[in-house]
Amino acid sequence: MTQQTKTPSNVVPVLVAMLVCDVAVAEPTTGKKTLVGIFDRIRAAKFPTQHPMSLYLKLTNAEGYYKTEIKFRQLKTGSVLAGASGELQAIDRLASVDMCIPFPPLLIPESGRYDFQLWANSMFLGSTVLDAELQQ
Repeated sequence: MTQQTKTPSNVVPVLVAMLVCDVAVAEPTTGKKTLVGIFDRIRAAKFPTQHPMSLYLKLTNAEGYYKTEIKFRQLKTGSVLAGASGELQAIDRLASVDMCIPFPPLLIPESGRYDFQLWANSMFLGSTVLDAELQQ
């Protein structure tokens, strides 16, 4: 059996949207995405805390094969607290590609700023921030 090698694309995709929400789902027959509870701030009674969340991504200008990676980081320390990886195959640079990525409850060790970073073929495409604060 021969293994087919996937050549990484040199085309740099453009990140159009990156949203954090409670739930993101794709309708199986139409592919339409539904986002529930979009947010960029978490208020917790105490830290550490955990919070389930999903990430919605929309890209354009993608063509070819991409090995993707998402990093959830604490900005103060630069520590990667969680991540996800996958593959993306895009055919038409003019079309957009979107996806929903569910995460299990993510650990948020203390109040402060966190981010989700998107990487494709070791190219940084962008990020979105999440602020965690003590509930008043």
